[in-house]
Amino acid sequence: MRITREAVRHPDESLRCMHLQLAAFRGSLHRHGHVELTWIERGQGLRWVGDSVEPFFDGDLVLLGGELPHLWASQGPAPAGGCRATVLQFPPDWALRTGLPELAGVAALLGRAAGGVAVHGATREAVAGLLARLRGVSPAGRIGLFVNVLAALMDGGADLRPLAQRRSSVAAERGAARRLDRVLNWIESNLGDELRAADAAALAHVSPAAFARFFRREVGKSFTEYVNDARCGWAALRLAQGREPVAEIAQACGFPTLSNFGEQFRRRYGVAPRAFRAGRGPIAGSPDFR
Repeated sequence: MRITREAVRHPDESLRCMHLQLAAFRGSLHRHGHVELTWIERGQGLRWVGDSVEPFFDGDLVLLGGELPHLWASQGPAPAGGCRATVLQFPPDWALRTGLPELAGVAALLGRAAGGVAVHGATREAVAGLLARLRGVSPAGRIGLFVNVLAALMDGGADLRPLAQRRSSVAAERGAARRLDRVLNWIESNLGDELRAADAAALAHVSPAAFARFFRREVGKSFTEYVNDARCGWAALRLAQGREPVAEIAQACGFPTLSNFGEQFRRRYGVAPRAFRAGRGPIAGSPDFR
């Protein structure tokens, strides 16, 4: 039930490059000390980054700071050709290690990415084009492309949209981090079920009153707000994917009543669920979801 802490190892290269071809994106929330750039070439589902839970579609591009819990989880029908992603992982001091003054701006970029940033617009197109050229490139050529990727991101401006309101701190008390990891993974694994704060408190081994303070302090929002964020994100994905009745989506996503679902959804997306579906349509393939 814990969030996995991934050990990222690449002793023979300064950055780790992975090209993933999978039937679906599965797994559990995990974290690591490296910065990560993830490009979803094909796939859709729910993206969990810190306290942010949103649908993702083909073309999703996100830069993550180190020690940030994250997960791309497939939902709905799997693509006929499976799911594909390109992932770059590198130490947060990578640019500093090079000693190149031209890369001094990377520190500001990583500061913006501490809670994760979704990349959109022309910047996404430019970075995706560079990442598409990584396959089959020599290690030296990969470094050259990577520097171009960083340059495009540093110039991204408003195309970089913040995700998590609050990031996990490396310096956080280890016991608190472990308790939070258990709770977040439990929520992700049981999103459609009844999720009570009292049960989450028991999982974290603290009293309900202490849990309320603990969760808000560590996540930046209440337990109920976080759960409803995640459920609304799941509902938005299902609204975009097909023609399920809204009442069935509300029930499947864990909302007690249709009116409660409508209220929570409007609060987060600005429109009623039916209007959202009518306005968005089947938007799988659109990375600019939000």
